[in-house]
Amino acid sequence: MKLKNIIIGGLGLLSLTACNDYLDVEAPSKFQPEDIYNSVKDAGQALNGVYAEIMSSNCFGQAYTYSLILNSDVDFCTSSSENDETDTPKRYDQTAAGKTANNVWNATYSAIESANNFIYYLQNSSMYMPTNDAYSTLTQYMGEAKVIRAMLYYELMCYWGDVPFSMQPTRVTNNFYPPITSRDVVARTIMEDLISIAPSMKQTPQIAEGVERISQEACWAMIARIGLQAAGYSLRHAAGDATTYGFMGKPSATDEQWFLTQAQAYAKKVIEARTHNLQNSYQDVFLNECNFRVVNDDDPIFEIPFAKESSGYIGYRTGPKFESSGGSTNYQWGECGGQQQINNLFRFSYLPGDTRKDATIGWWYYTFDGIPKINTNITVYNNKWSKLFNTTSAFSSITTGNTGINYPYIRYADVLLMFAEADVKLSGAVSNEALDAVQQVRNRAYIGSSVAAPQIFVLDPDEFLETILKERSWEFAGENSRWKDLVRNNLLSRELYFTFLRNIAVAGEMGGQGDAVVNDMVAMHDGIDYFGGTLGETYTQEEIDAAIPGDNAFGKTAGKDKEQIVPATLYYVYMKNPQKNSYFANHELPVLYLFNPEANNQKYKSDYNTAEKFFKYIRQTYPSSPVAAYQPLGDFDDAAATLKYEMKSADFATKYWKDGNDYAENSVLYSMYGFIRADRNNKAIYQFNRNGVAVPFDISVDQSADLPVVRYLMPIPREAITRASGAYQNYYGY
Repeated sequence: MKLKNIIIGGLGLLSLTACNDYLDVEAPSKFQPEDIYNSVKDAGQALNGVYAEIMSSNCFGQAYTYSLILNSDVDFCTSSSENDETDTPKRYDQTAAGKTANNVWNATYSAIESANNFIYYLQNSSMYMPTNDAYSTLTQYMGEAKVIRAMLYYELMCYWGDVPFSMQPTRVTNNFYPPITSRDVVARTIMEDLISIAPSMKQTPQIAEGVERISQEACWAMIARIGLQAAGYSLRHAAGDATTYGFMGKPSATDEQWFLTQAQAYAKKVIEARTHNLQNSYQDVFLNECNFRVVNDDDPIFEIPFAKESSGYIGYRTGPKFESSGGSTNYQWGECGGQQQINNLFRFSYLPGDTRKDATIGWWYYTFDGIPKINTNITVYNNKWSKLFNTTSAFSSITTGNTGINYPYIRYADVLLMFAEADVKLSGAVSNEALDAVQQVRNRAYIGSSVAAPQIFVLDPDEFLETILKERSWEFAGENSRWKDLVRNNLLSRELYFTFLRNIAVAGEMGGQGDAVVNDMVAMHDGIDYFGGTLGETYTQEEIDAAIPGDNAFGKTAGKDKEQIVPATLYYVYMKNPQKNSYFANHELPVLYLFNPEANNQKYKSDYNTAEKFFKYIRQTYPSSPVAAYQPLGDFDDAAATLKYEMKSADFATKYWKDGNDYAENSVLYSMYGFIRADRNNKAIYQFNRNGVAVPFDISVDQSADLPVVRYLMPIPREAITRASGAYQNYYGY
């Protein structure tokens, strides 16, 4: 039986043991270990309860998979507010009074307490003995609980840095306010704990529930993930300094070496186990999850096993928006929020033919009656997961969140790229093993593509690290990875700065006030000439081979100079669903065909200015193109339903530049408010947030050598500080 179907059964038993007074939850249990764990079944039910804890909305159910995905050059959530706020961590703007920080803190520590209780009671039960015939099952349970605990502490360290730390239940320690402990100590302690239990755990093929349970490979991968992050940079503070935002620092050289060594070694263990691979296509990983298919021998190593109508917002927050009317839609999937989105301009970074692009980038949403509408925001939808992609009739017209769609917390692709990163950082050289690991990830991205996967030939270590990070951006967009990758490599401030410049550059061009110097800085940083001329770029044969109508290179020739590629106006038509997953994974709803999503200079010609003429032209001129099979659909906007099939257009410019004004739209200016923004009184003046002071800077002068730190760390919630009677203190200017 799948774990998600039985997981709730453990809640009742676990509640007998969970206690955590510093979180104002239940009082200490009066039950003794021998009263709770009389059988393997009892222990299994209690472990299910530990799993259930991490599925809550304030944990992995929604917080770590949506609410706390911080804005970057990849993942992005717009904000138009010009003011300080208390609870918008995505834009690096929160205070100790913020609701999100408080809820996530409480839920995470509650889950840790549950794991601590389970581990303690099982370890001290009379049946946890090598002489017990079920000992191997119980040690597997022990390992699963320890990995869950490690996952929770890992996330806390990513968001809070140094944190209260205990591996004992409060019932045992009688200390409801564990001391704040250095992240270096926490990371090493939980890694050593996992290293000790890993040999006693089972590999995926030996586990009935497969990747819905934590396996030995998942344990190894978690050791690697913690070690790699711990070896890198993070935001730290000087002793006793609570006023400044701190500095980006690394652990001691000895600790760094140890962390990297473990990361490399345990990632390699997963690779050598050969229980996982990248044989299925990239898109299939996520479509399988949308359809509740658990695949145990491919990319996913551990999927958080959410239960339908009980937990998990994957497929509701992700994917295209589907509006409701009166709480219902006219289709079987119900409302979709679609709020977890991707930076619009990120789409230009993909290499030609990379299937991850179409599997990730979504351009349209739906009204309640299934009419597709173009999205012209500065973000696009994250189309990896959506309820709309489910073909099992699992949902209804009134379904909202709690989709039960699994979340792949650990993937084999991540292990390969972690191995490569740890390997090059340890040796200072590019090994064949590391090259092969990255190439495996890229090769999978081209399964089903008309273009062969570009081969990676990089010998310079710094250039190779850049290649790894770029590969990670394409591979894990929308999976709460990018800002963490940037943090440990001390690149977060730089990438946020250039994200701001990139949006300002596009806004200026759209508003007729482009700054050539800013454009050049962005082009040089990205290696992409958005506006033509700066880099002297020309079309490559690979781009032409990969292009279909609507792509920038469509109809071009190799060596031709590129012009502006960011469209000011999008042209599109309604289209019958082609029933091809590579285009749109829902096969029932009508869709849009965008004529020029990546080519400002591709205007439609007057001789095919209707959808009917356009597709006829494609069939005649490019019969081998996949677009040749597409069929137009009647004009939804025509009240008389005369089926004119008109070519539509949408003004892309207005989302970047406020028409009639001398400044960009607020979503451009304030979506990274806590780090970089415009002066609210004069929006032509741009400011950094340096230690709480808004400092103006000249946007036409490269500031990348003198950037302030990003205060990405969350404050300890005010409630936790109050309960601890001052035992905890906030730093970083909180």
